[in-house]
Amino acid sequence: MNAVSPIFDVTVENFESDVILASDTTLIVLDFWADWCGPCKTLTPILEKLAKEYAGRFRLAKVNTEEQQEIASMFGIRSIPTVIALKGQKPVSAFQGAQPEARVREFLDKFLPSAGEEKLAKAQEKLDSGDIEGAIDELKVALALAPSMDTARVMLADIAMRDNRIEEAKQYLAQCKPTTQMDEDYQRVAFKIEAAEQAGNSPEATALKARIGSDPTDHEARLQLAAVLVVESQFEPAFQTLLESVQLDRNWNEQAARKKLIEYFALAKEQPELVRRFRQALAATLN
Repeated sequence: MNAVSPIFDVTVENFESDVILASDTTLIVLDFWADWCGPCKTLTPILEKLAKEYAGRFRLAKVNTEEQQEIASMFGIRSIPTVIALKGQKPVSAFQGAQPEARVREFLDKFLPSAGEEKLAKAQEKLDSGDIEGAIDELKVALALAPSMDTARVMLADIAMRDNRIEEAKQYLAQCKPTTQMDEDYQRVAFKIEAAEQAGNSPEATALKARIGSDPTDHEARLQLAAVLVVESQFEPAFQTLLESVQLDRNWNEQAARKKLIEYFALAKEQPELVRRFRQALAATLN
């Protein structure tokens, strides 16, 4: 079997690795057929054509029931052609008998990601590899294919905030549906925007530190300093600044420091140990 081929023959030897385990990451479509089966000669060419056209979005696993009776028995095959879709190591759907191409496409498309979702996945891959411009291109194509895809808008807003393009990020979030605004990723980017806006309107960090040095109870200066530090991804000193504010007066301005600290925890998802440590410190302060 060619490892990259969208079509392969199933045997007892490759069944576990190339069918069962492979179904965790790729839709596997099992085609049970035999040389003597007339309808198989109609259906199998359609399946092979679509496997090539879909270019790896699913793999066609052909099972000759005369040669692979053990596998046919495992699936309880009583008549052919029988087609079974396998995903996550489990059958998710099946049909028997020859079907027109349109029906076969409909069968496949139920279990395959849409074109927009595929672009979204590619965008994430490029983002993870550091190809920011490539990710942006993929996300814009995803939105063109699926205008309702708010996930792409949130990702674009998050990318914009990397360069502190606040207005651009706000425009992307403004186009999201109200239900999306409850999502964790949306709120995380919204918090970034809020922090950046606060930083842009506040004095420099050095001046803020001087204010705090002169008056440790200047909670407004602490809030502004934390915002400046968060924009610079200096999460630890930002957390410490707000934690000290809570320790000094937890009820100041309706517990503004505590609330802001919890908001900023969501921005430091890539530093889970730091967040855990300050969550524990905050809990200890409040208890």
